[in-house]
Amino acid sequence: MNKFTPFILALSIILGSCSSNENEGLINNAQENLLKSYTLKRDANGAYSIDFNTTNNTEVTTVKNVDLSNEIILSEANHNTASKHSNDFAIQNDQLKIGFLESNKGKRTKISVQDENITFAKKGVTEFLNSYSITKNNDGTFQLNFKVNDNVATDFVYNENIETYEIHLSKGDSKQKDFSRTINVSSENILKLDFVNHKYSGKSQEQYLSTENKPRVIINNGDFV
Repeated sequence: MNKFTPFILALSIILGSCSSNENEGLINNAQENLLKSYTLKRDANGAYSIDFNTTNNTEVTTVKNVDLSNEIILSEANHNTASKHSNDFAIQNDQLKIGFLESNKGKRTKISVQDENITFAKKGVTEFLNSYSITKNNDGTFQLNFKVNDNVATDFVYNENIETYEIHLSKGDSKQKDFSRTINVSSENILKLDFVNHKYSGKSQEQYLSTENKPRVIINNGDFV
């Protein structure tokens, strides 16, 4: 055996290992999530907005589709960009649709809201709910924060029949106004959330009860094109 053979073999192994690591690094970079986190918010005036964080090399383009849905397109950039973003949105025909598209992975996040437009509301957006926000956490869970008006009773339940988290609101003597819950999503990465407003026609809660589910939120977190 040539005395240089062991050296050549060792060099080949080192170069091969480096090449493999570089390829793995490129793959990992290509698969990096451009969207890091986001928070959907509705304030006390009924105005909607979304705050979101991206990597610091992400171009952000927002477009309005013909179906009135709002799409936020995230694509890789070869230069540093802002990582914190905020967009304001308006309810149209009691609907708001926001989508994120991560172009490097073909990954979609879809947010659908049914709610009343403050412009047409007579006594505020809802009788009981003051404001709320939903934040996508890094561990895959969601953080729900909401505030109710004065003298509102609140009950938080999970409706297994329709796989929906429900916040039941009605008139009551409760003094607590601010609430927070951590929510796990289903195996399909879909979160369904309803605020259920209970209304009574008379002074007694035995007299004619009607319910209105509003706002209603559906988040599909992890579709692929």
